Amino acid sequence: MKKLKAIDFKFFIGCPCVIKDSSEPIPSTIEGIDIHLDAVISERVNYCPSLVKPILRNMESLNREEVEHLNKLWPKTDTVDANILKNADMINYLTSIHVDVFGWVEQGLAIDASYSRN
Repeated sequence: MKKLKAIDFKFFIGCPCVIKDSSEPIPSTIEGIDIHLDAVISERVNYCPSLVKPILRNMESLNREEVEHLNKLWPKTDTVDANILKNADMINYLTSIHVDVFGWVEQGLAIDASYSRN
């Protein structure tokens, strides 16, 4: 299993999460990262990245407006540079709306948002 470092959370600042630092998981929000301490900051406390599980959505949860926005980010171009920029814009957008673009839920590194609402 992959072990996350603080830098891996850079796209998910502002994302809801669960801190597994005690017997009961604590709902919280990722407020930042400290790459020098390899810590994820939540509620002004530094946590080891292995204790933080972001709550992420799957692609099927996108609503109409989000899909339309994605379509605007994907202009028809054929150059390699344009494709790289398109992908970066899409990853930035999808992670900003807390979509699991890296497959963390499947790897057990994040919590599926559809289950956390039940």
